[in-house]
Amino acid sequence: MAAEPTSGPALTPDPITLAVLELALLGIAAPGSAAPPPAVAVELDPLPGRKPAPGTEITVTDAEGAPVAVLTVESAATRKRRLTVKGTVRRAAAATDDDEPRGAYSGLRRAPGRAKATGAAVVVTRDPVDLRTLEAATAKAGQPVLLIVLDGPRAVPGPDAADVVSATLTLRDRLRRDGRRADLIVVPAPQYGDDRDDELAERIAVAYGGTRVVAAQPPSPQALHDWLDGTAAEPADWPPASRHAWRRWRPLPQERGLVLLFTGLSGSGKSTIARAVTDRIAEIGTRTVTLLDGDVVRRHLSAGLGFSKEDRDRNVERIGFVAAEIAKHGGVAVCAPIAPFAATRARVRALAEAHGDFLLIHVATPLAECERRDRKGLYARARAGEIAEFTGISSPYEEPGDADLVLDTTGMSITAARDAVITLLDQGGRL
Repeated sequence: MAAEPTSGPALTPDPITLAVLELALLGIAAPGSAAPPPAVAVELDPLPGRKPAPGTEITVTDAEGAPVAVLTVESAATRKRRLTVKGTVRRAAAATDDDEPRGAYSGLRRAPGRAKATGAAVVVTRDPVDLRTLEAATAKAGQPVLLIVLDGPRAVPGPDAADVVSATLTLRDRLRRDGRRADLIVVPAPQYGDDRDDELAERIAVAYGGTRVVAAQPPSPQALHDWLDGTAAEPADWPPASRHAWRRWRPLPQERGLVLLFTGLSGSGKSTIARAVTDRIAEIGTRTVTLLDGDVVRRHLSAGLGFSKEDRDRNVERIGFVAAEIAKHGGVAVCAPIAPFAATRARVRALAEAHGDFLLIHVATPLAECERRDRKGLYARARAGEIAEFTGISSPYEEPGDADLVLDTTGMSITAARDAVITLLDQGGRL
């Protein structure tokens, strides 16, 4: 006899898991799923309390805390600090009763049962549609065309789903003017960055009743990159609406958002250089610029955090999140935390490069020189054991191997260091 459902905790899963559950609610299984929805198997962060027993109902919420689904546990196992849960999923009652639109272009978010396109040529895409794909979709006279735009976390940076939908709507309307039966829907889906993306696209096309179209010769990623960086002519492989969506995501370098991250030991001079660079960019006047200095951020954005590895990581990630938002809207964010750990710097890079550029400046002033300066007396206190986990003394500093510029302020003036950074920006066409 099946266990009676018991009330369980609520949780907000990572974006990929949330997208997998939303797909299951549409009746579409994610790659690797052993059973069709509503059966699911997902990994979750550890829940508070003990491992959930069979029959426990876990309320799944989105990033804003709104209920999305209810996951009924059939079995659960903990491995490597992650919880693997097998069970069934249903839409949360609050989500069913909520008439408020969810996500951009909410009217285009239709389940397979409401948007069947039997026999259609189906284009499943996360990026603006190119002409070769459009030609392949319309190769058979009279065949309907279904354009499916995927909306969800991206493993490969690219345009926002809203911009892709806007561009694809233009193509849909063009097909309709030409007498084609054409429709467009938006489907929540994760991106894995590997072969699972093709498998998932095939499953989605089948779920909506059509045959997936794959262009024989997709546009060259290098040609796209060169064009977006302004080093090559505008390609002919995209319709104007698609080119506009690409350009909105990645403007020319002088218009593109930028995160400039200074990293180095305490006393290396990174904060002083960062302030000088910020002032100089403001003087030039071609870009809006914001300084996120480590000490200032700790007093405001990260008040309450300590100096354990976890808290230092969290401090840098908060800086990275704010900086990436600034870059997303075309600004320059200058950041000057110590940022001692390579993995944390890599996460900040990924956040920034989702919508803009990222440059890493390693202020590589040697430890001995930093200690000699020791304006705040921190090194002396760390040597005396009064400060635990102090970077460079009792906690490691992982020197970056991917810095775009390395500066040693031992024998360099702040003006010279500032000008070296400004030259780097100028040579990249960013000012």
